[in-house]
Amino acid sequence: MTSRAYAIFETGMQDVAKLIQLFDNLESPEQRQQYEVLKRAALVMTTTAWETYIETFAVEQVEAKLANSEDEFTNAYIRRRLEHEINRLHNPASEKVKKLFVEFLGVDITEYWRWNNYTPKDARERLDKWLKMRGDAVHQVCQSFDPKNAHLIKRDDLDKAVRFFTELVKVVDKSAFQLSL
Repeated sequence: MTSRAYAIFETGMQDVAKLIQLFDNLESPEQRQQYEVLKRAALVMTTTAWETYIETFAVEQVEAKLANSEDEFTNAYIRRRLEHEINRLHNPASEKVKKLFVEFLGVDITEYWRWNNYTPKDARERLDKWLKMRGDAVHQVCQSFDPKNAHLIKRDDLDKAVRFFTELVKVVDKSAFQLSL
């Protein structure tokens, strides 16, 4: 069983796959150089899918907890506080995600980020590196159109990012059922 947030993430990742496919279908190195923006856009969309996932997932989990409470005043307060914090999240790096889940659900969700060769520490570090790369992709302007220059986002980086975020979302979703959030 997966969350509604997971389904939303998958929809966002379908757009990422389309961007990658567009880039891969370019025939010449000149075209690839000219449309390198597709790789940057794919990374930005991947991290945006993560951001949307974590926001939606947090709301789902808090709403599930509030469903057991009849105290409407407290429920309304918690919902307002959560909305405020989510509006401030913007870049859901590991420390921000940890803080959000500790504050509203009493659990450090990042401690459950374990799969294949990733420990929670490795996953937190890798997440933060991908988000930094996303910031660079958004804010840095390419200085040269020389195809010999390395691109900011390499094609294999996209595959790694897609795999990382897909696995991270699976682990987060699974943790909800393990923890009975």
